Amino acid sequence: MRILFSSYAYPNSWQPGLGTFNRTMLAGLAQQHDVRVIAPVAFTECWRKPASPEFQAHPQIRAEYPTFYYPPKLARSRYDQFLWWSIRRTLRATLREFQPDIVLSYWAHPDGAVAVRAAHQAGLPAVVIVGGSDVLLLARSGARRRVILQTLAEAEAVITVSEDLRNTLLDDGLPGEKLHVIGRGVDTTLFHPGDRRTARQKLDVPHDRPVIVGVGRLVPVKDWHTWLDTIEQLVARGVKPASYVCGAGPLEAELRAAITQRGLNDFVELRGAQTPAQLADWYRAADLTLLTSTSEGIANVLLETLACGGSFVATAVGGIPEIADPVCDRLAPAKNAAALAEAVVDRLRHLPPEGYSRRFEPNSQAMTTRKLSELFTRIAGERGEVTPPGDSITESITEGTHVPPLAEIEPLSV
Repeated sequence: MRILFSSYAYPNSWQPGLGTFNRTMLAGLAQQHDVRVIAPVAFTECWRKPASPEFQAHPQIRAEYPTFYYPPKLARSRYDQFLWWSIRRTLRATLREFQPDIVLSYWAHPDGAVAVRAAHQAGLPAVVIVGGSDVLLLARSGARRRVILQTLAEAEAVITVSEDLRNTLLDDGLPGEKLHVIGRGVDTTLFHPGDRRTARQKLDVPHDRPVIVGVGRLVPVKDWHTWLDTIEQLVARGVKPASYVCGAGPLEAELRAAITQRGLNDFVELRGAQTPAQLADWYRAADLTLLTSTSEGIANVLLETLACGGSFVATAVGGIPEIADPVCDRLAPAKNAAALAEAVVDRLRHLPPEGYSRRFEPNSQAMTTRKLSELFTRIAGERGEVTPPGDSITESITEGTHVPPLAEIEPLSV
């Protein structure tokens, strides 16, 4: 089967750590299928520096990186139109040359909306994976809610990473037969248990202090200021943790300043973006992973933590409670540093008994690949012979397609 994946959430030269969970998913699919990627990159990233000619997200997956032009912070409900205008030529060329059997996307809007439009104009089935905040935040009100729910209703299938996301979409009126819960897979060749002392020596972190790790993009939805509040409260309680943030993003300078202002330089260190292999060592070195997000589907960093034999303290948002074990992990309300600090203290004081088995284990990538392959094969089969011969894909996708100039697109309130 030939699978065309289109989404911003895929590693690129400017953000090599972006969407690594999608790279893992596609790497698994590429072992059985022919996979191609179109990963739009915001013009705000491209203009900062030229792309590295050596960059390659995956050696066996060809990827195109068209530039996404849009008005920042304006007309967000129309971002699908701006994205279509930006990448339509790349889409048409790839559809003509690659002749996919199915179009897959991640993130409902604008990525999913454009993927569904392109697939259906080419006579192909479309599948959209929702990640969490696209449904839990963006789809709650306003014009963007209408666009998102219409996109998901038009897709042949919608994949959710948690039961919580599926239930939210059921409440929004999507039919249950369209919704499929398939958990993200973890690359167990990288993420597996190991010796804590060895990992700490490798990373040059203390052996005589509790080690707390935070992993993720430095963006507002991860609520890094509450993360720092939590560490500050632990210090005030005499815990004295060695805390490390692994990730990069637009909040980096702001967080560095906050660490200094709060007097936390002896307790918090920003280590920047890390490779998957380095992250595995961080999970093995840590006493726990701390996650303070205000919205999540199921955070990949928590699945990787579990695969490495670790435990977590996290906010009880989205699907996180589905994977939390009451013996190994602790949950607390979002934006509540006092409750999170208490949860960390409780977890450090009460270790799981020797030989305890978790009630939840993350999917291996092989298991996720099998489930995705079965779904895609069924959907493509239901459409029959879906790949038109020759250039008919190009003809069908251009027929009747009018993309207005930017000046003609009516701005909407956001």
